Amino acid sequence: MYHKLIISLLCIFFISCNKSENNRTIDFSKDRDFRIINIFNEQTYADLEQRLPNNIKPNAESEESYAFYSYLSLKPNKDYTFLIGNKFMYGTYSVINKDEILLKSEEFGDIPLKIMKEANGCIQIHGDFKAYKSDMMLELDGNTKYYLNLNTDFEKLGKENDIRSVAFNQWRFQPQQKETDEEIKNRLILNLKYIAAYMRVHMYGGFNQIHTAGIHSPFLYARNGLFLYEWQRVPYFWKHVFYDEKDAEKAFKLLRNTFRTAEPPKFIDNWLAYNERCLQTVIKNLEEEDI
Repeated sequence: MYHKLIISLLCIFFISCNKSENNRTIDFSKDRDFRIINIFNEQTYADLEQRLPNNIKPNAESEESYAFYSYLSLKPNKDYTFLIGNKFMYGTYSVINKDEILLKSEEFGDIPLKIMKEANGCIQIHGDFKAYKSDMMLELDGNTKYYLNLNTDFEKLGKENDIRSVAFNQWRFQPQQKETDEEIKNRLILNLKYIAAYMRVHMYGGFNQIHTAGIHSPFLYARNGLFLYEWQRVPYFWKHVFYDEKDAEKAFKLLRNTFRTAEPPKFIDNWLAYNERCLQTVIKNLEEEDI
C-alpha cells in the first residue's frame, strides 16, 4: 500500500513539473519586444553549465554594451526586426505551439528559435543562426548554434520613435555601388534621424542610462553640446555605413560644413535633450542644403 502511495505521489510530482514547464508566463504570440541581454555559443554554455550554472540562467545579463540595445522585435503583422551589436536582420515570423518561433529572412534564410527556459521576466532561446554573422557571436569550429537570453523590459515605442522598425534602419543597408552626392546626403540624414530617435527613446522610455555604442556616429556627446570628431578619429563602423571610405569622407565633409554654419540651439541643462536638439538643427540644415 505504501509502495503504491509513493508511486502515486511521484506521478503527481512529475505531472505537476511538466505542466509548469508547458504553461509559460511569457508567450511569444503576445509579447512583441525583447531585449537581447546575453549570448552563448554551445561550447561556452556547456562549460558554464558545469562550473557556473547561475551565469547561464535566462536572466543572466552580459556586461557588454550590446545587452542594452540589441533586440528581437515581433510586429503584430508578423514582421520582425532583429539586431545583435551592429548586425541587423528583418523578415517575417511565425509562432509554432508557443514554444518555438520561426524567423524567415531573404538574406539569412530560416532560423527556428526554441524556447528553453524562463526566469524573472526573461526567457532563453536556442537556435542555429547559419548565415547570420555578428561580431558579438563567437563561432567555434563552424558551430553556428547559440543560446540567447531575452528580457521583456523594453517599453513599447510610438511609431515616431520606433528605432526597431525597418523604415528607421534603411541607412544600415550598405549600397552595392558608389552613390551620388544626393544619395550620400540622404543616407547621412537617415543615419542622423536614427541617432536623434535613439536619444528620444532613452529620454522618454524610463531608461537609467544610454549606451552610445548602440548608434553609428561620428560625434562626441557632451553636456554643453554635440562635437564632431576629426576625420582620423571617426569610428570604422560609421564609415562602413557608406559604400567605401571615399563616400564616407564626402558625407563627413558635408556634415562638417553644416556644423560650421549651423546656429546652435538655445542651451538646455540636460545633455541628452540638448544633444538631440543639436542633431535636429543639423538635420534641418542638411535637408535645406543644395548639393
